[in-house]
Amino acid sequence: MMQHAENIPIEQPALMGLERRDFFAAMLTGMALVGVAGSASAQSASVDTAPLQFALNLHYLSTNMLQLAIYGKDRQLPAQYIRGGETLDQPGISATSAQQVAFPNGTRDIQARIREIADSLWFRTLLLRSLLRADAPAQKQIDMTAERFTAMFRMAGAIGATETFDPYASPLNLALASETILAVQATALNGLLPQYTNSIVRAAMVSMASTAATDVTTVRTILMAGATARPELVTMVDRMAAWRNGIDGSTVTDRGLSPVMVNGQMTTRLGLTDDDGLHLSRTPGQALNVLFMTSGAATQGGFFPTGINGAITTAAAN
Repeated sequence: MMQHAENIPIEQPALMGLERRDFFAAMLTGMALVGVAGSASAQSASVDTAPLQFALNLHYLSTNMLQLAIYGKDRQLPAQYIRGGETLDQPGISATSAQQVAFPNGTRDIQARIREIADSLWFRTLLLRSLLRADAPAQKQIDMTAERFTAMFRMAGAIGATETFDPYASPLNLALASETILAVQATALNGLLPQYTNSIVRAAMVSMASTAATDVTTVRTILMAGATARPELVTMVDRMAAWRNGIDGSTVTDRGLSPVMVNGQMTTRLGLTDDDGLHLSRTPGQALNVLFMTSGAATQGGFFPTGINGAITTAAAN
């Protein structure tokens, strides 16, 4: 067993991939920082702060959840990656409420796919913090417990009013829970793209949004394959998508997994795309509607019981 640079244990195969991603992330961050500092549009860098802060808050949730689910105890983001800015006097709140998932024989392909997503999220979080530097918001309380997911799945009608849902009970349960988190992240990152003014930051975030879209498509592919043995999975994804699509307003922001008619033929949309094949988008307010689990203009709730830090903190009023 080797040690990651931050003294966090990680398996050898994953470490090799992470080192390559770490090198790329560092290179990209350096390019972005030089571009922001040296270009004629450097004055616009502060305009990019708000969307970058929001993107980081999204990654706090997804990274902590999947790192703990894949690797187990002590794999949440450490103190230096959740504090406010680059100082020690703005500590973040550690997220420890997710649990490791057991992957029995026959599910190692699911484990490999979700592990790759978890590893990518780790370094995307570091990249966002590098872009923000002193403006990085501190992580606030994150609730990833089975009770929180149960409340969300009940609200969506994906389970009965007295049923419970444990996202850490099985690989497919983890995929179900991840689908909502990653769907919100992917659509929100896509929706943030028009807000970036610095060309190098925008290029980095376009790439990040594309990766996020791939992540959610991967998880939806896992669920579609799992529906062969558990056909209720498709219905659950459909109901979760319909709930997300309703709680955040009247625009189309989500897709289920049941086949739909396209060009005269029934087909399944694994990607969250519109009729033109473009990825769906959410505004930050719409994303917070889902994550706060409310259609009102709330500033906290759901996965973030005390809200989030940064310039964008309020859900949309729908």
